[in-house]
Amino acid sequence: MSLEAQWLTMGWMTASGIILGVLLDIYRVMKGRFRFRGWVVSLIDLLYWTVAAGLVFGLLMWSNWGVLRFYVFLAVVLGIALYYFWMSRTMIRLISWTIRLVEWMIRIVFRTLYVTFWVPLTYAWTALGFIGAGTIRLLLVLLRVIRRITIADVWLIRPWIRYVRPRIIPCLSWVRSLWQRITCLFSRNREK
Repeated sequence: MSLEAQWLTMGWMTASGIILGVLLDIYRVMKGRFRFRGWVVSLIDLLYWTVAAGLVFGLLMWSNWGVLRFYVFLAVVLGIALYYFWMSRTMIRLISWTIRLVEWMIRIVFRTLYVTFWVPLTYAWTALGFIGAGTIRLLLVLLRVIRRITIADVWLIRPWIRYVRPRIIPCLSWVRSLWQRITCLFSRNREK
């Protein structure tokens, strides 16, 4: 392997060490922020090391066809060390700020959806409940009033029935005969 290929491999392995440091800081910040516990930590650890191995060996295959030498490990460790000494604090602040920004944006979206949809629905539901309860109460009051009126009407109207009945029956028979004439007239028009 030429010296140029070895330096290229060392550069790529140093870059992979820096990328591993960034991924590890992202994991650490998220673990602290979201307080992962138990099997979730084990699952994320397994995922991190799977991605790390795939990244390192993928870059190694791409840069020098997978020739594994001692300086490859040194370059990865050098990349991680460079990252932690020079960029880790800044990256942790940036990652924390990004997480807070994403949380803020998600909170804004949920708050907007809450105010846009949920609050009007609760007000509408409450209003419908009041309208329904008011309607039921009004109907109950009307039924009580109608019942009292009918009870009072029976006592008030009963004496008048004897007086009014002889005068109403001839009127009703006149209305009945008028109705029969009208229906008979319309039935003749249909037959023609």
